[in-house]
Amino acid sequence: MEKALGMGLNPFMAAIMGMTSAVVGGIIRDVLCREVPLIFRKEIYATACLVGALVFYLGFYFQLDNNVNYLITTIVIIGIRVSAIKFDLELPKMKA
Repeated sequence: MEKALGMGLNPFMAAIMGMTSAVVGGIIRDVLCREVPLIFRKEIYATACLVGALVFYLGFYFQLDNNVNYLITTIVIIGIRVSAIKFDLELPKMKA
């Protein structure tokens, strides 16, 4: 997301690019490990990345130090993921 913002993209597009980058990286990891990609299971994954992108943008907008911004963003994303796993949270599913 930082690169996209640095190239002048609007925050929405930068957030989508950051989320896509994180999700595709996870899919590649899981495929190489011969596992069903995490995004195709019930866990909250892409949503945590999108919230993290919002947090990162707020830090970028308010000109936080990069290392502090990275740390806060990482803590938020990990916190969401751990909470979702611990409390068995999931997003509603679409009916076919």
